[in-house]
Amino acid sequence: MKKLLIIGGSPRPNGVSEELIRQVKPYFIDCKIVEYNTYKLAPAPCTDCRFCEQHAGCANKDLDIFFEDFEDADYIAFFTPVYNNFFPAPLKAVIDRFQRYYSARFKRGAKPPIAKPKRVGVVIVSGSNARQCADYMTATLRQSFTVLNGEVTARYYIPGTDRGQYTFNNIELQKFIHQLRGEGAGR
Repeated sequence: MKKLLIIGGSPRPNGVSEELIRQVKPYFIDCKIVEYNTYKLAPAPCTDCRFCEQHAGCANKDLDIFFEDFEDADYIAFFTPVYNNFFPAPLKAVIDRFQRYYSARFKRGAKPPIAKPKRVGVVIVSGSNARQCADYMTATLRQSFTVLNGEVTARYYIPGTDRGQYTFNNIELQKFIHQLRGEGAGR
């Protein structure tokens, strides 16, 4: 059975990001779904201690179980609001902790540092029209996953959430699902 890893970046359990998670899950009923909210995960930041340059993993063990699920996933879907033009701090801390894999690749020669390839999607919501920020956030993940044996294949962006001036676009949601799964014309 394939595995979908959902990484939520919003602190709001009834926010737009969480609603989108609820909308996406039914399309993956054939997969094992593992979900983490980065606020509940409360990751410590990377401190550039350089442990991972010489050893597998991280000196800080708080994300070990998360990274086991991360490595085992076939699909990874990020759901995040835009905070101050970028990812919220806990999600940014998780991304910074990808350093363990960059060190595995570039310091210890692991090619690739994660054996299982991944299809990655990102759902970004913003209070105002922050398309340029969403583009930058997506580009950040694209660059990261070139090292992590993954490919960002899908993005769904919803602006205007602060004033309630947004709609859930079912066509865009379907496109996101098909691109993430690698199905149909979006392949």
